[in-house]
Amino acid sequence: MPRNEPDERLKKYPSTDKLRVIDTIGVPHPYCITPKHVEIASDQFCGRLGEDAIIAAEKQGARCDICRRRGREILSYKQHETALLVEVADDRELKNIPELHPYLLSIKDMCEKDGFAGFAFKQRKP
Repeated sequence: MPRNEPDERLKKYPSTDKLRVIDTIGVPHPYCITPKHVEIASDQFCGRLGEDAIIAAEKQGARCDICRRRGREILSYKQHETALLVEVADDRELKNIPELHPYLLSIKDMCEKDGFAGFAFKQRKP
């Protein structure tokens, strides 16, 4: 979903000294608009490029530009999902961080209720 403001749903997710939800990320990749999306938003939606304009543009042939350029399956706007981006303050491989699995289990239900597809990770040195 196009957004300029931080997602308010993220504030409720708990954090630890090593783990915290910092943002969302498009999966399998962000939906990439094209000039055709902008044209349709301009002509039919008073310039507002929201979900309604994107879906209308798809009905008129606009497609995610990342999908189009990759030459693979073209996913619709609705098929592009959003995952939680979890910052991990530990430079070990994720599978070697014992706190990670319990943390993810502790926020899993909240994540699903909020409509997120899952988790992605951004590591930083502690």
